[in-house]
Amino acid sequence: MSKALETVQKFQMSMGSGTSEWENLVDNNVTFKGPVDEVKGKEAFIQLNKNFFPMVRGYEHLHSFGNDSYASLEGTFKVATPKGNEIELLMAEVYTIEDGKIKSIRVYYDAEEFRKEFENLIN
Repeated sequence: MSKALETVQKFQMSMGSGTSEWENLVDNNVTFKGPVDEVKGKEAFIQLNKNFFPMVRGYEHLHSFGNDSYASLEGTFKVATPKGNEIELLMAEVYTIEDGKIKSIRVYYDAEEFRKEFENLIN
């Protein structure tokens, strides 16, 4: 297993178990970009995850690959919505790792289903 994948695996295991150890694997200047949100900095990233992860009802890992600096994962998240529904999001995640810390994360998924579940709550 590559160094980057090892870091990402530790990150995901901590998040999945509900511990805060994942925060130690994130660089102070981390960037996150996805279809719905974009944040810069460790504190903003921590808050983003604290808002998202209570909605997660499951994750199925599909594929992963990486080297010393990059890791890419594909998986399916099951997410509960405020409307009481559960949706599945097929995601691809790309991580940049430097000195054992996550420097950047790009997340790709079709956000249309996600938007449908949240749009009436905004209006």
